[in-house]
Amino acid sequence: MSDEMIYSAINKTIRTCRIHRNLIDSRVGEIGIPRTAHRALMHLAKNGRLTSQRELAEHLEITPAAVTGVLQRLESEGYIKRTLGADNRFNEISITEKGRKTVELSCEAFRKVDRSLFDGLEDEEINTFIEIISKIKKNAEKCEAEWRAKQGEKMV
Repeated sequence: MSDEMIYSAINKTIRTCRIHRNLIDSRVGEIGIPRTAHRALMHLAKNGRLTSQRELAEHLEITPAAVTGVLQRLESEGYIKRTLGADNRFNEISITEKGRKTVELSCEAFRKVDRSLFDGLEDEEINTFIEIISKIKKNAEKCEAEWRAKQGEKMV
């Protein structure tokens, strides 16, 4: 395996991921919700009620202050509702019917995008792709762990 082959494979993977993200973002844009707000809505739909904005911030990889703004927007537009939690210290955040319908529309749009990327491929080819990308992911995780370990050594 040559460096040129590896470079080509990585380049095509990165480009494909960018195209996929752009396609998904364009579908989210058609729905009319900013990307981060949409991700928050999808997380709420998947996990039900949330009692911690910090949990949502960690999931979205944004600051708790940014989560506050996202939730205010989603609440003002009727996608979520907040109620005082059982211990009166936290708001419980839940998705509304409008929010659920938006998630359903999103999921259908995403399925169409995803299916179009695999158009013309047989199940066997897709399974081979999954096996290969899983091996690459495992190698990437190993490299990342080794890098983090080295960074930890430098800090000592």
